[in-house]
Amino acid sequence: MNSGIIVTSMAIGAAIFAGLIISWFFYSIIKRRLGAEKSVQLSSSSQRFNGKEMRRHPRLEISWPAVVEIGHASIKARLKDISLGGAFVVCDDSLPPNEKLRLYVEEPNEDTFALNAEVVWSNMNVPKEKVIHRGMGIRFVQNTAAARKRLEEVISRRLREA
Repeated sequence: MNSGIIVTSMAIGAAIFAGLIISWFFYSIIKRRLGAEKSVQLSSSSQRFNGKEMRRHPRLEISWPAVVEIGHASIKARLKDISLGGAFVVCDDSLPPNEKLRLYVEEPNEDTFALNAEVVWSNMNVPKEKVIHRGMGIRFVQNTAAARKRLEEVISRRLREA
């Protein structure tokens, strides 16, 4: 009687395992086909790509002083550009991706304002001769409504002035 239960359990386990393998096989085939279709679409539209189409928010070219704060340490920096989604921070000491930070933006002739951000990418490991501005791209995250509104006002005002 016990051997019948064992055999049945083994058969059920083998069936489940085989089902998982078959599911994985079909999933990988579908994923490859969809990936191939996407790459065809991307390559056919690459002639129109101008480097800014992928951005969700317009970038404002600036050169403002800023301070990057991580814990109790702070790094003097300069912002090269800024948008509602993030900024490029020019600094000698870039941070690793996913590092959370507080950015203090020193807008000329205005009060300094602070934003929470995280590092998206850094060119710290790129050879110096291949980099124009050493720094990192950051994304604004988990900011208060007041901080987001201030950023929107600053960017809107500067874009109107340009």
